[in-house]
Amino acid sequence: MSKNRYLGWQLIAGLACLQLPSAACMAAAMPAASDDATAESTGATDDDTLLPTMVVNGWYASQYLVPRTSSATGTNTPLVDIAQSIEVIPEAVLRDQGSESIADAVRNSPGVAVNMGEGMRDEVYLRGVKTKYDFFTDGLRDDTEYMRDLYNVSHVDVLQGPAALLFGRGGAGGLINIVTKQPERRSIRNASIEFGSWGHLRGTADVGSAIGDAGAFRLLAMGEDSGGFRDDYFLHRYAINPKFSFQLGEDTRLDLSASHLNDRRIVDRGITSEDGRPVDVPRGTFFGAPDQNMSVGHVSAFAARFTHAFNENLTLNSSLRTSYADRQYENTYAGSAPDANGQFKMKGYAHDHKRHGYIGHTDLVADLGAGAVTHTLLFGADYSWQRDHDFQLLPSEGSKNVPGRYPVSNPEIAPIVFPYLDRDNRVLGKELGLYVQDQVSFGEHWKAIFGTRWDRFTVNADYLNPAVSPDNTYNVDTTWSPRAGLIFKPTANYSIYASVTKAFTPQGANIALSRKSPDGANLDPEKAINYEIGNKLDLFDGQLLLSAAVFRLNLDDVVAEAADGSGDLVNTGSQRNKGFSVSAEGALTSNWSIYANYTHMNARITKATEEADAGAHVGLVPSNQFSVWTRYALDSHWGIGAGAHGESKKYTSYDNHVQLPGYVVGDLMAYYQAERFRVQLNLNNVTDRHYFPTASSDFEIMPGEPRNLMLTLDMNF
Repeated sequence: MSKNRYLGWQLIAGLACLQLPSAACMAAAMPAASDDATAESTGATDDDTLLPTMVVNGWYASQYLVPRTSSATGTNTPLVDIAQSIEVIPEAVLRDQGSESIADAVRNSPGVAVNMGEGMRDEVYLRGVKTKYDFFTDGLRDDTEYMRDLYNVSHVDVLQGPAALLFGRGGAGGLINIVTKQPERRSIRNASIEFGSWGHLRGTADVGSAIGDAGAFRLLAMGEDSGGFRDDYFLHRYAINPKFSFQLGEDTRLDLSASHLNDRRIVDRGITSEDGRPVDVPRGTFFGAPDQNMSVGHVSAFAARFTHAFNENLTLNSSLRTSYADRQYENTYAGSAPDANGQFKMKGYAHDHKRHGYIGHTDLVADLGAGAVTHTLLFGADYSWQRDHDFQLLPSEGSKNVPGRYPVSNPEIAPIVFPYLDRDNRVLGKELGLYVQDQVSFGEHWKAIFGTRWDRFTVNADYLNPAVSPDNTYNVDTTWSPRAGLIFKPTANYSIYASVTKAFTPQGANIALSRKSPDGANLDPEKAINYEIGNKLDLFDGQLLLSAAVFRLNLDDVVAEAADGSGDLVNTGSQRNKGFSVSAEGALTSNWSIYANYTHMNARITKATEEADAGAHVGLVPSNQFSVWTRYALDSHWGIGAGAHGESKKYTSYDNHVQLPGYVVGDLMAYYQAERFRVQLNLNNVTDRHYFPTASSDFEIMPGEPRNLMLTLDMNF
């Protein structure tokens, strides 16, 4: 049998086994494993069948598969041994696609939908659960409301299903952990510049080297001055992230990092709806006051990580992150559908928000046992402190409504005044978490993971709100968050798993809910339980990973923001989010790489409340969603890439009054690279499809980008 035919048969058999996980299927698809380590990991005995690692001019990160991560277990674990769905989106995929935001990155992860986030923050749905708080950087909480940039990112890990055991308070749908680039003891001298449609201009820098005999530093920076396809849009931002690493003896290491991001942009909350669909206006039409809709934000952070190995079986890790964020935000936006006269209501407010916080995290990893049964025990504790100051003004007393009505034919307005105090509140949140986890191996074929976490979360808030009597609220929630998973491995490169995870999320844990009024802090905790079965197949000596999962996530006491964009909190009752996902990531041949996924999900409200009907679809969660991206290296210099992403129809909110049509968008890429430089051209939305990928409410809908070009010059000095 020829090499190509053998690899093709191996891939087809592996895909079939993902849908029919059984040892018999694997035995038919793969040759018997031998004692040889290479054969064990590939299922092959002939070295000629091994897929060679592709290295393209060394300096350019080319791999589409990151085979291990600590985001899911707290220990460095192969993806095939993780009893949970996780997508690790590497730098190579992000660079080839021209990704620069969280929204760009997560389209590569099955079951993730993007919320517009009022045009000024990252906000996503993970397995049908909306969150703007479940973001982490290098494993530490980063829940400030802002738009994150990818200039310093090594890979983006998307963990799906409850993850409270390791990460504490948060949503039941999962989390996003941004893993950043670290100092290395080698010379790094890289810079890039981008030019694109609508005046896009962006530059990045990445420099580093060794320090003496036991240290290293790295400096990453970014600057951008861009326009956009939306009328009046602009974006000005810059960031800097210096990092240092010191080896303090053979077994001890200290890592230090500081970062600052400055972001100034027009606040664009999209277009309104009419008759249950996006209103028929040119896709650049701006609704609001373009001379006033501004967001100015500053986010600064410092992080330290200390690692010490007492011996080869016992390691201590201790981390600290402190951050400060300050954002000023004024905006007006559509607040209703147009009436019979073609006129709509406008809403608006002025909002200042400051957040200061720190989190300390320590864990102890112990490897115990020998022979047939081994344990990796993880004991951990973390403590967080977070203070918010939230100040908001309104255009009308007690209401966000701007006086008057405005024509859809001319929806831009002049700046308005915000004379009425809505709130001037201060909130302090504290969390103490303790947890234990055990990863167990039983011989060659069985693994298990189980553990639990205890949290105590307190909210102490001073409310100065004209609609609420001056009040001080002190609220305490204690919760337990257990997890359990079992893995069967017929061969070393194939796993079948089942897992159950629970999460109890105090509503006060979402500080932003608490800061609005006492009602936000005193709502019942959200309770969730996730059931999942799946399998993972590692092919071609670890070059390609195929994954599939079936899941069911049940939630109670779910709280959402009102469908009219007012920001008021409503209880949407119980949800059931169920479905399945499949994905492929890595290399098919030495020249051909792929990153693809598909998800089918049914996310519905199962228990009626005053605000939501039983049987209604969860907003912004499509039934079908896919993304595929592939790159082919024609030779050591030239390469091409292509991809498509799309989804079926979805609703803008839980009331199911406004529907966004389904769409498919295609993208192309080509590059030329040499030892010292790389030139890349991206053509996005090749067919110029008019589509609507996201929204914030029934009356805030964002059109997708028209056809556009981006040229990137990457240089290695």
